[in-house]
Amino acid sequence: MATESADGRRSDRLAAWAIIPLVAFLAVILIVFYGLFDTTTVDGDSMLPTLLSADKVLVTKSYSRPIRDDIVVIHLLDAQGRPDDIVKRVIGVPGDTVEIRNDVAWVNGSREATHPVIIDASAADSFPPVTVPADTIYVMGDNRPVSLDSRYLGSIPLTDVQGRVEAIFAPINRIRIVH
Repeated sequence: MATESADGRRSDRLAAWAIIPLVAFLAVILIVFYGLFDTTTVDGDSMLPTLLSADKVLVTKSYSRPIRDDIVVIHLLDAQGRPDDIVKRVIGVPGDTVEIRNDVAWVNGSREATHPVIIDASAADSFPPVTVPADTIYVMGDNRPVSLDSRYLGSIPLTDVQGRVEAIFAPINRIRIVH
């Protein structure tokens, strides 16, 4: 009888040893995925090659000061008034002057730091300079020929920015930090 009791205590310790780390791991996952971050799925090719359609990304929950080159999720309404989230790169912040020459952004007279995808330079668009108003940002997709962005939508109010994309967490072969 004493051996059964000792075996029972050993099994309880083994179960506690296995369950406690598992519960702690699940708690961390819940905090990360639901406390600190939102998640969204990239829909479309406008951010190629940086983000692929169907990439699942972690998005910061508290984000109020976008800076140039951040990748952000923007909450818009589609043509039917339904909510739609889009993912774009911040090109200009309040006070910046943005000019588009052959789908390349020039911000305050300097060429943008990132290298957008221009598949067909003969189809590239140019837009006159605009100054980004207060409390808005100017955004563009990395794959310019297929991106619906500030060139067509105008500057985006900061209140429509849901957060900054921090990482790709799925599919597993695409896991990485995004910056």
